[in-house]
Amino acid sequence: MLDASYYSIIERTKDGRFTASVPDLPSVTITGDTEEEVIRTLSQTVRQCVREMIINGQPVPKARPIDQLSRESGERQIHRLLLLIG
Repeated sequence: MLDASYYSIIERTKDGRFTASVPDLPSVTITGDTEEEVIRTLSQTVRQCVREMIINGQPVPKARPIDQLSRESGERQIHRLLLLIG
């Protein structure tokens, strides 16, 4: 089994909802009403994405260190979350 960890960026939108993305897995973006909902769905989606890459013989991207992720937030409220896949 593959052990991997990816950082996600979770933002609160102007309408109070939450959106999360994983910069190292560009196809992964989740939106939800609560932060907990987004984290739960994001974790499942990242696992499925990595699993499909492995099954299809695609290379699994390496995670970048947190200091290489964008820190620009403007007026947005941003949280970072480390997702452990394994």
